[in-house]
Amino acid sequence: MTERNLSAAADVLIRRRFCANDAGSHMAFYRRVVRPVLFSFDAELSHRATVTLCETIGRVALANGALEAHFGIKDPRLRTTVAGIKFPGPVGLAAGFDKNAQAIQTTSRLGFGFVEVGSVSEHPSTGNPERPRIWRLEADEGLRIHYGCPNDGAAIVSARLHSSKLGVPLGVNLVETNTGVMASAEHAAEEIGMAIGRFIGLADYIVLNLSCPNMPRGGCGLFDDPDSIRLLLRSCAQTTVLPPIFLKITPPGDPEDSRVIDPILDAVDPFSFVKGFILNIPNRDPYGTLRTPAKELDRMRGGITGPSLRRPTNAAIRNWYARIDRTRHLLIGCGGITSAADAYETIRRGASLVQLYTALVYQGPGLVKQINDDLGRLLECDGLHTISEAVGVDAL
Repeated sequence: MTERNLSAAADVLIRRRFCANDAGSHMAFYRRVVRPVLFSFDAELSHRATVTLCETIGRVALANGALEAHFGIKDPRLRTTVAGIKFPGPVGLAAGFDKNAQAIQTTSRLGFGFVEVGSVSEHPSTGNPERPRIWRLEADEGLRIHYGCPNDGAAIVSARLHSSKLGVPLGVNLVETNTGVMASAEHAAEEIGMAIGRFIGLADYIVLNLSCPNMPRGGCGLFDDPDSIRLLLRSCAQTTVLPPIFLKITPPGDPEDSRVIDPILDAVDPFSFVKGFILNIPNRDPYGTLRTPAKELDRMRGGITGPSLRRPTNAAIRNWYARIDRTRHLLIGCGGITSAADAYETIRRGASLVQLYTALVYQGPGLVKQINDDLGRLLECDGLHTISEAVGVDAL
């Protein structure tokens, strides 16, 4: 199926929306009733309240069963095995929503094929002190985030996970502790290496968040150069039995340039536990790509999320997919996914899995079921039997 035909199929899906089904009804209710209430409060307060609600629901066995029955993934075509891990579906919850693994009993039952918690650091952190730390870009259905990775610390989060059994794979996203002062690469590598050990046997996979755009250094990664990546991975290698490790990186310079991609691939080559990458592609031209007025953007700080990231992320994924050793490494697509058409395009560009978070703020949890249902229909349009068959078909 050509990209032009894919666009036409996506247009059909968007027009029809399949609103007669339960997912469409839930999404309509969220937009009409729930979202106006949440948006009447400060964005950070709404975020905390939502996580607390999920935590509360997760303690009720009857509620958990009802969520699983209603939202759970039922289409066997969406099952996929990635890095030796069996995923019931390719759409996961990105890190950032559930920083401290408080909501996983609920989020793991909303139709996600996997959930990722964090970012978690070895030591507790309150994050960036300035308020506000998160803004809604309503005209763009995006967010601007300057949290600075507040979290309870690896010891508390790992203890919380000891009593958790989920029906989907769990990822833990790790970052250096935000102390308000820029750390050295050596110190951060030691810290992250220590934190990894706390999640052995608890996490199905671990993500090393190497370039967080809302840390105090303003998005300049400690691990931008190949030598510092090797330093970090040598520290990780001191833990003898590691789960699959993924690197979440913002490639320095042009993320589509082979001169940027290849040195990173060379740096990770000796470390077989690295199974792939999540490309954290920033919006480098917010004034030129967003509807939100410049004067509003100027009052905000941090990284931008939402649909404006989809095009640059997909372009980067396509170029990385062409250069990675696909017998060893894979890509997880994260950035601007708001529909099944978006997820499917990212998969066809080369992502084995995809993640979302911001779209839930604007469309509600029914979106995940809608995406799963529509992915099955898109596979039918292409005559494909499994989602894994779609990976990379538009990349080469």
